[in-house]
Amino acid sequence: MWRIGDQPTRRPYPGGVLLLLQTDPTGLSTPLGQAAIAAGLLAVVVLAVRFLWEHRNRK
Repeated sequence: MWRIGDQPTRRPYPGGVLLLLQTDPTGLSTPLGQAAIAAGLLAVVVLAVRFLWEHRNRK
């Protein structure tokens, strides 16, 4: 690899493993987040079934 000056191309990150072990910053792993995901999936399924039901006889 070409290097500019004597700097390495990759710098070691001291907290790389610790970063993976941190809690979920989005909150989607909480019970409320899981309920929101389940509600969204249920809404998508209901809308898909409604769409297919209304368009079942069209060619």
